[in-house]
Amino acid sequence: MTHSAGPPPPGRRRPNLWHWLSPRGSRAFVLGVSMAVGGLAGGVRAAMAGEGIWKSAGIFGVGVLGVVLTVAWIVMYARER
Repeated sequence: MTHSAGPPPPGRRRPNLWHWLSPRGSRAFVLGVSMAVGGLAGGVRAAMAGEGIWKSAGIFGVGVLGVVLTVAWIVMYARER
């Protein structure tokens, strides 16, 4: 049998994907604010310039994802403090 009880052996283990997706660090906050500002302003600018609807909606969608990431970081920060 290859499975043993107890903790895994010592050494560096790869963090799971959820560790990278959770907005815990300040880098996630900066990324979210940057995405929000750039995406929302870029989406409005693309719509005003007469770009295609899909291009402006895609850029605007990046801004919405940035807002979601920023709000998730703020909520997680408030829960931890």
